[in-house]
Amino acid sequence: MAYHITLVTNNSSSSIAITNPAHEADSRLVGPNSSYKPDRPILINKMSGNPTYKDAIPVANNIYTYTDNFCFWDNEHDAVNGIGEKGGTILFNSTAADLTIAVRADGTLSFARAASAARAG
Repeated sequence: MAYHITLVTNNSSSSIAITNPAHEADSRLVGPNSSYKPDRPILINKMSGNPTYKDAIPVANNIYTYTDNFCFWDNEHDAVNGIGEKGGTILFNSTAADLTIAVRADGTLSFARAASAARAG
């Protein structure tokens, strides 16, 4: 099974951009304090190892917030990993499932299984 994004909620006061280099139709702007539910769940692309930000950007899914650009991917070992352009990291441990992503007011990301409230730091 794979990870899919079924909802993105932007709780910040700035617009965000979602991009996916593997599927241009997944790219979307989401306004401040609003949510986006894609017509087709967005597949989180797979990458192995621990790529640098520069290596991840052309392959990984991205969410640009006013504070950082976050690249994230399915690490193929029951987790979503990620890195921010400014060096922040994402680690969400969970078997593959439908996920929701929230952009917090401070521009950082929170991941959760679509039916739960688990968070990534």
